[in-house]
Amino acid sequence: MTHTLHRAGDPASLSEDYPMLAIRAKGFNDEGNDWRLRKILEIASRHPIVNFSDVKTGSRFTASLDEILNSDVEDLPMIQIVFTNSEDMTRFMKDLKEADLGISVVASGLFEEIFQCCKKAGLRPHSVDYSLGVYGRVEKLPSKETMEITTMCGHALISKNLVAKLVADIKKGKETSSSAAEVLARDCICGIFNPVRAANILEAISEL
Repeated sequence: MTHTLHRAGDPASLSEDYPMLAIRAKGFNDEGNDWRLRKILEIASRHPIVNFSDVKTGSRFTASLDEILNSDVEDLPMIQIVFTNSEDMTRFMKDLKEADLGISVVASGLFEEIFQCCKKAGLRPHSVDYSLGVYGRVEKLPSKETMEITTMCGHALISKNLVAKLVADIKKGKETSSSAAEVLARDCICGIFNPVRAANILEAISEL
């Protein structure tokens, strides 16, 4: 499974959220693959990606693309990137297939869209993971809209209280929805947070 699996939201909201990660297989291709992972990020950067990370150096909101691509950090576990539409993801998949780097890639999103992307790129999914949702005392959870934002960080580093504060700041004119989304994105150290989608959700919440 992956930390991108449990992103909450309705189909309309999730249709602008396509996180991907490239990961080495521990115990099989641990060594000599740092350049392959950075090459995947370099290929992704040719397309409109709204966030990226190598986990160790940082994300788009804490480090530049050049810093990550030219980093001398060794033993990278994975590269992570985020698209906002299936067309860009499909073009990236086609480039990856042509590069044939031998690294496992995970694509998350609405199944119908992901399967179409793979089909158009001439790829067949190796495996599929489902998220069955959250059960139990769900009344203890934050609001649906807040969950749509906080679940975009798979390591639960986005605070519901920070979301509430930023919504209040937007209403007071202290922040825009885009600047507030960037504040949240900096806390997601894995770089899988979608700031564009977050800005749209924050805007909608602030108008309630």
